[in-house]
Amino acid sequence: MKSSLPLTEQDLTDFAVALEETDKDFNALRQRYIDVREAFAQRTQAQAQITQGHLPRAELKRLHEQIETLEETLENQLMSWNILKEPFWQVLRFVGLGLVLGWFFRGWFGS
Repeated sequence: MKSSLPLTEQDLTDFAVALEETDKDFNALRQRYIDVREAFAQRTQAQAQITQGHLPRAELKRLHEQIETLEETLENQLMSWNILKEPFWQVLRFVGLGLVLGWFFRGWFGS
């Protein structure tokens, strides 16, 4: 199979580095998602304990503080996702467009 553009060792190395960076970013995003899910579950549990009532005043205060901390965590994580959301979709769109164009040109100019 003949390629229209010869690949160099540097091309392969660059691709491997980019792939590794993408993998690290994806794992960081996955961990952020897990943290948000855990914070949301903890907040829900704390709110349920407050609504059950009959808790000492100190326990109620501790639960309210925990809820405030968890809400800050959720807001920070959400803000981080909102900041990353647009570039994420841009990269996904242009990588997909690049693949489609690559297949088209490969088919058009022969292989």
